[in-house]
Amino acid sequence: MRRLTLLGELIGTAFISLGRNKSRSFLTALGIIIGVATVISMVGVIEGIRVNVENQMELLGSNLIFVSKFEPGIRFGRLPRKLRLRKNLTLEDLKAIEALPSIEAAVGQIKMFEGSQVRSRYSTTAGIVVMGTTYDYLKVVKLNLLAGRFFTQGEEKSKANVAVLGSEVVENLFPGVDPIGKKFHMGNATYRVVGVMESVGQGLFGQSQDEYVIIPITTLYKYYPKARRRWWGGLYIMARPKSPRLLQQAMDDIIEVMRMRRRLRPRDENDFAVYTTEYVNQLFNQLVGGVFLVGVLIASISLLVGGIGIMNIMLVSMRERTSEIGLRRALGAKRKHILFQFIVEAVVLSLSGGLVGMVLGFSFAFLAKAVAHFPAQVTSFGVGLGVGVSTLVGLFFGIYPAWKASQLNPVEALRYE
Repeated sequence: MRRLTLLGELIGTAFISLGRNKSRSFLTALGIIIGVATVISMVGVIEGIRVNVENQMELLGSNLIFVSKFEPGIRFGRLPRKLRLRKNLTLEDLKAIEALPSIEAAVGQIKMFEGSQVRSRYSTTAGIVVMGTTYDYLKVVKLNLLAGRFFTQGEEKSKANVAVLGSEVVENLFPGVDPIGKKFHMGNATYRVVGVMESVGQGLFGQSQDEYVIIPITTLYKYYPKARRRWWGGLYIMARPKSPRLLQQAMDDIIEVMRMRRRLRPRDENDFAVYTTEYVNQLFNQLVGGVFLVGVLIASISLLVGGIGIMNIMLVSMRERTSEIGLRRALGAKRKHILFQFIVEAVVLSLSGGLVGMVLGFSFAFLAKAVAHFPAQVTSFGVGLGVGVSTLVGLFFGIYPAWKASQLNPVEALRYE
């Protein structure tokens, strides 16, 4: 209790001392405020993005295998020639994968942006995603129908003009009307609505994930023939193994059958990509980790400047209070008491700046969420990081001035003017 009382008195004294020069204290802590605000805002936004991506991966479900033309990732500049020469996946590749004994179901899918208007007799909308897929789609992804049904294998084979709509498209095209059996126009064709999907919600940057139209992939090829020849990939395949323990076996089987279909020699590299949802999550975490490290390095410069400012202001404070230090030593204060007092003042100054920085950081994160629709979250990690960083900066840069103050000769300090 005595030590706690002493600590409380020292903290109170520190606030009184810093309050004598409010402007100087604020300017000294400004580097800490900016550094902590930068780190906290990044933590808030990155954590929100991470949770959002995980939620989207959950919609697809675990143990899902992707087969595509390219490996996932961010690329800059022109693709190497060997990547540009890769063949697109085909529906025949899909059939070969479906026939594997380790695969429960597999679907092909192409997503494309349809800029033209989509209209019904009730309303008009634009800017939707057109998705061509196969009839087994709901056996692979964890999505549910809200009404109606999915298109059948027969409708896929006959290239029927049927469609399953996202919930927001239904709200825009058929406000207050049962859409099942109704028709709408998209591009140069008329489609009949056979089903409506449950709402998924907002995506990564606030965009709706329910503005889409699903049609048979054969129908998409009929009206959008260029889709199958797109150099960036076109068709990709999603496959689900018969059980989680067969995941690796299923991947190996897919690689084997794809290499056979493409007549690759044993020494040839794969000219296709096979990966899982777990791999996508790991890739995203690596990307986010790199962005976070860059942000931390930038924020560290501000924290370093703030720490040097704290050390400088504490040295100035030591000079200004030399007589006070001499008087305290004359009245019985030991060197450790002076050392502890100055360390507490440095930590209080740094921690005060850190707390202000935390408030600003979380405010920036949620402002980004409100304005730019970046997901953001307040986490215990972010709070702990803000408190810990500002405390450590105060301790590290406050030790030298505190040591200098504790080493003053009491007699010389009393005579100091």
